[in-house]
Amino acid sequence: MVKRVVSLDIGMKFVGVAATDPTWNFPVIIGTLKRKDSINDDLKRLGEMLDFDIAAFAIGHPIRSNGEEGSFMPVVRGFERRLREIYENIPFFGVDESFSSKEALEIKNVTAKNYREKKRSGAIDSTAAALILERFMDSADFKKLKENCMEI
Repeated sequence: MVKRVVSLDIGMKFVGVAATDPTWNFPVIIGTLKRKDSINDDLKRLGEMLDFDIAAFAIGHPIRSNGEEGSFMPVVRGFERRLREIYENIPFFGVDESFSSKEALEIKNVTAKNYREKKRSGAIDSTAAALILERFMDSADFKKLKENCMEI
């Protein structure tokens, strides 16, 4: 089975999920996970969404313009830590998610009139995950990972 890279945009209410296409040439939106009260339930439902082998995770990290971690980083790290416990042998890469939600708003043509609808649907979060993955796909880490995984 072909492995794919999974990207997550982790938020309080939603986790946007995207993955590479089977040939690792472009990001594909997988969907949005609506977070519940239990992180264990969230992780179980995430696993059900991912019906393919995972080569790596690219996790959106909130980084401020001065290079420091954003205030939401502890939540992201907590989710990532639990995910690492489940996917022990899979590499994780942190990707600067700066402005990914703003870009997603533009891509989804979100206006003041339709913002609530788009936010509730999770469309912004899943698009942000695809943007995060696109950034990762431009990195040297991705190119090396692709080279190694495609040889197998």
